[in-house]
Order: sequence, then C-alpha cells, then structure tokens
Amino acid sequence: MGEDGVLRLHGVVQHYDWGGHDFIPQLLGVGNPARRPFAELWIGAHTKAPSMAEIAGEEEPLDDLIAGAPEAMLGAAANKRFHGRLPYLFKILDVDKMLSIQAHPTLVQAREGFARENAEGISLEAGSRNYKDDNHKPEIGVALTDFWMLHGFRPLEQIAGALGQTPELNALMPEFASALAAAGHDHAVRRELLRTLYSNVMTMPQDQVDSLLDRLLSRLRVSPSVGKDRADYWAQRAAENFPLPGGHLDRGIFSVYLLNLVHLRPGQATFQPAGVLHAYLQGVNVELMANSDNVLRGGLTTKHVDVPELLRILTFEGGTPEIFDGAQVSGQERIYRTPAEEFELSRIAVAARGRYIGEAAYGPMALLVLKGSGNLIAAGRSLSLQRGSIVFAPCGTQFVIETRAEELVIFEAGLPRHARGAP
Repeated sequence: MGEDGVLRLHGVVQHYDWGGHDFIPQLLGVGNPARRPFAELWIGAHTKAPSMAEIAGEEEPLDDLIAGAPEAMLGAAANKRFHGRLPYLFKILDVDKMLSIQAHPTLVQAREGFARENAEGISLEAGSRNYKDDNHKPEIGVALTDFWMLHGFRPLEQIAGALGQTPELNALMPEFASALAAAGHDHAVRRELLRTLYSNVMTMPQDQVDSLLDRLLSRLRVSPSVGKDRADYWAQRAAENFPLPGGHLDRGIFSVYLLNLVHLRPGQATFQPAGVLHAYLQGVNVELMANSDNVLRGGLTTKHVDVPELLRILTFEGGTPEIFDGAQVSGQERIYRTPAEEFELSRIAVAARGRYIGEAAYGPMALLVLKGSGNLIAAGRSLSLQRGSIVFAPCGTQFVIETRAEELVIFEAGLPRHARGAP
C-alpha cells in the first residue's frame, strides 16, 4: 500500500427498488438492459458492503485492508479516535420512487440499541432489527440534479395552518391550534405538543388512518396537484408508490404535510443530524455520512416500523432547515462543512489541462470522479481517471491530479478541516 500511495476502488451498488435506472450505470460505464434499479453506490468500508480495492492484480475488501494496517491507512490520530475503522461512508443516491420517512439515532442510542438487540439474540439480517451497527449516522447530501426531500418538522404555526386548511388532517388533533396559541413561547410545551401530534399519527388505528386518507386522496384525485412544490403532489405520489397489503393506506402520507418540503438545486446541500425526520423524494445526490446503516422508519415503507423506538429517538422541534452552498476555499475547491467530526465533503473542479495538488494529511480520503478525465500521480505511480473512477488515499498520501482536454470534477470525502486549523 505504501508503495502504491493510492488504491483504486470499486464501489458496491445497492439495487433497492426505489432507485433510478440510468445515473449510476452511466457513471460507472455499465449497461442496464434489464432496467434494474441502481439506487445507491457505496464507497467505504462498512461491513455490509465494503468497497473492493485493487492490490497487485487482485481485489480485497477495504475493511480487511484497514483492519490489517489501521494506523498506516487511517493515520495515528484517526485510528485512535475511530477505533481502527474508517469513520465515514460515501454514497451516490439516485431516487426515483420516494424513500421511507426515517431518522437516525445518536451515538449513545446506537450503542445501547445495538447491544440490546444483540443480547436479545436478534439476527443482524432480521427484518425486525433496528440497529445494524453501533454507530450514529449524521449525514450531508449535496444535490447533483434538482432534488426534492422532506426535512424536519415544519414550524408549528405552519403545521397548525395545514391542519386548519385540511379537514382530514385536522382530525389528527383538532385542538392543536388552540393548544399552540396557549403554549406561547414555552418551548417545552411546544415540543410536547408536537410529540403528541406525531404520536397520534403513528399510533392511530389503521381503520381510522384508512378512512382519513381515503377521503383526502379522493378529494385530491378530483383536482390533482401538478406542482412538485406542493405537499398534495407528494401525498398522491406516496399513495401510488406505497400501497399496503389489503388495500390499506400508509400513515406516512400524513407526514408529507407535517415536514418541510425542500427543493435543492444542483450544488445545494442539507445536513441531517440525529433525531431529525427526513425522506428523499426524487433526484440524484452525493451523500456522506458516519459509517453506519442505522435507520428508524416512520412510514412510506414496507419495512419494519418500530413506533415506540422511533418516538424515543426523535427530536420534536419545529423549524426551517438550513440549505447551504458550501464555502469556496480556493479557485478549485468548495467545502461543505457540518458539525460532524467523522467527515467532510469537498467538491474539486480542475480546469482543462490544469493541475491540483492534494494531501491526505490528517486522515484517509476517498475521491469520486463525476466529470472529465486525467491522471492522479502519487508515490511515482500514475492512475488514469475518468468519470466513475474511485480512488482511496491512505493518511499521509500526497498526490497530484493533472487534467486533460476538459474540466475534471471530483467529490472528495475526508476528515473535517475546520477541526484542524485549515481555512
């Protein structure tokens, strides 16, 4: 590894049924004549789907390589801090059908939940398993196309307005508006009010869910919404995407009206901390998160929904999510900073016949080429780069990228620079 300086990686494609059919195959230069869904491209060392690294003509799982030489791969500080594991998981997501409404636990909650389910003897592959590992999963997503998502509970006054304007929603908690007015600025009371409303949604008997949603959807079918900036549009689409057995309706449709509807333009980002309900609705993004696959679901899914555990880990705060563009730190690099200590995402654009100098100074880096071609030179070795190329640079690796006749665009995953005194 030290002689090569960098490793060429092959990511793992996840063929979840909500995925698109074109973006990831085109990125990787592979055909998809059967029109299989290519939902996610995983780049990292998660034990569920580690990337494969080319070593002397063979392929080896990246998690095994790191386990065999953790300090050389991660660096002394990162190895100690993250206990010999690559701290982040890097992804491309292509969302065709809506994803489940979901939230992620804190680190303490994940460790406790993982240990508890292990002690109960629940298989890691069991459909009823909540905690697949002992890590939390804060995550950033940067849009590559127009991207629609739900992100966090709306301001409570907006929720009250939505309930008041929609009879089928008002039945969830008819006293919500008056209770909110009485709460004033008492944040504890407001949080408890929101908790009660969402608990009503998640614990309402299924026959009442079906009755309310059937009336709502019947009314919407008479005058369908054509605008993706309207909750009604996504409610109708959710009903089409997630029919439940026996003709039942998914209670997650209610959450379309309770959560913020966000439209990201290419290059815009959001950060999802622990406890925040969110759902990806449509579009392609690059995502970087702590190295975890822990998900608690709240509807729009055929998978396991553990309502008590979801309610336990959620943050009941209403507000408007931050949409940010990253910070341009040089003529070539834009950094998307977050509070997470496990990762930092950068977009690097190198002009045609240009040069970029990089170094994995404080931890390992993973680079994914989204556009253009060139060469990466490290330790006297040159790797060709093209759209879809993935490279892993162990800690301490210095490298140079030289482009060809067009601009080269790379997304780079690494450790946070704001924690180490960089600009």
